[in-house]
Amino acid sequence: MAKKKVVVKVKPTKVVSVPVKTDVASVEAETIKRVGKTISTLEGFLSRWDASKIKPDSMFPQVVKIRKFYQALNSWQKDVTDKKNVDDETRTRRLRDFVFICKSYS
Repeated sequence: MAKKKVVVKVKPTKVVSVPVKTDVASVEAETIKRVGKTISTLEGFLSRWDASKIKPDSMFPQVVKIRKFYQALNSWQKDVTDKKNVDDETRTRRLRDFVFICKSYS
């Protein structure tokens, strides 16, 4: 009699998909949440980098780029949170600015 293979069930990870809604306000709200998570992740990396005793020279250009990306995202987030009640045209402009920031530092 053949033994049955044991199947290990894996819990699905939290996969965050791109918002399907075309409402500009909901897309902006989702973007703000993701930017907040990204900023906190970058803060963690940069604090570990600054505290590290060993800093490879080959990583300095990437770290400088990450630091500039962090600063750009931080200023974008401050701009968005300072001016919440705006029209769709302004929201669209801010989302375009966000896309430009991401393309610039990718």
